[in-house]
Amino acid sequence: MKRRECLPLFLASMLGMSVFEAARSKERAPVKIAEAWPAHTAWLILLGAQERLVACAARPDDVPWMFHLVPTLRHAKPIRSGGLNPELLLQLGVDLLILPASEVSHEKILRKLGLAVVSLGFSDFKGLLECLDMTASLLQTDFAVQRAKAYRQFLLGSLGDMREYGAGPRILHVASLSPLKIDGTHTIIDQWIRASGGCNAATVSGNHIDVTQEHILAWNPDIIILSATITETEYFSQQPIFSCLRAVRQGQIYHNPAGLFLWDRYGPEIVLQVQWLKQIIAIGQAHRMDLCDDVREFYHNFYGISLKQEEAGRILSALPPS
Repeated sequence: MKRRECLPLFLASMLGMSVFEAARSKERAPVKIAEAWPAHTAWLILLGAQERLVACAARPDDVPWMFHLVPTLRHAKPIRSGGLNPELLLQLGVDLLILPASEVSHEKILRKLGLAVVSLGFSDFKGLLECLDMTASLLQTDFAVQRAKAYRQFLLGSLGDMREYGAGPRILHVASLSPLKIDGTHTIIDQWIRASGGCNAATVSGNHIDVTQEHILAWNPDIIILSATITETEYFSQQPIFSCLRAVRQGQIYHNPAGLFLWDRYGPEIVLQVQWLKQIIAIGQAHRMDLCDDVREFYHNFYGISLKQEEAGRILSALPPS
C-alpha cells in the first residue's frame, strides 16, 4: 500500500482542513484500521467496519460479548492506548489510526512517522452524534452513512426532553468500589441520567471521581447504579454505614447491563441504557421481558446480529456469554 494514499488525513491540520473534509477528498476509504479507543470499536461494528480492523485496544476479558458476537475481532492485533507501537502499525499497513480524545497530544509524532491519525471523543449526546457522523464520513460507505442516520433518529426519538439539574429522583452511578469512585456532572453518564428523567446525586464534576463514604451519605441517593464491572453487587446493602440511604432502604440498587460494550459508557447501547433507566424510574424496576425484546431488536437493527432470548437476558444481568 502506498503511504501517499493517506496523505489527505494526516496533512489535514497542516492544510487547514477538517478531518471530515480530508476524508471526503480521499480517493479510497481506509481499508486497514487500528482502533485505540475500546468504546469506539462498537461504533465501527455498528457502521459495518469490523472487517477492516487489523488492530484494536478492546480486550475479550473486558468486553466478552463483543468478541463472542463478532469473532472476527480475534484476528486483530492487540494494541494499548497510550503505549502504541508505531512500527507494528506500519507493518500492518494501517491507513487509519483512531485515538481516544485523551491521546490527542500524540497525533503529531504519529503523523510524522507516517500514520494517518484522527482523535475522537465526546462527553454529551451532541458530541456523540458528531463523533458518529465523523466516523461514518471516514469510512466512506453508503451503509455507514445510512446506519448513522438511522441511529441518530432512534437516539433522538428515545431521549425526549432533558431534565434540568435538580429535577427527578437522585441517581448515583458508582464506577468502582475499591477505590470508591463515582461519575459526576458534565459527563455522558450525567447526560443519560437526565435524559431518563433523573438527576445526578453527585455534586462533583467528571468521570471516575474518588469519593468517601461520607460523600455518599451526604448525597443520600434515591437510586444507586453499580457499573457492570463491579462484582460485589451487595456492597451497599451489606455495609451497616449505608443502611440509612434511601436507595438501600427502598431496595433501589441496580447492576448496570453490559453488552457489546458497557451500556453506561461511550458505546452505541447507551440508548438502551436510557430505556432501562426510564423503566426503573417509572415503575421501580426494569421489566425484563420488554427489555429483552428491545435489546434483541436493537442488536438486529444496528449490529446485524440475531440475539437469542437467553443472550439478551444475560446482557441485562451484566453476565458474560455462557
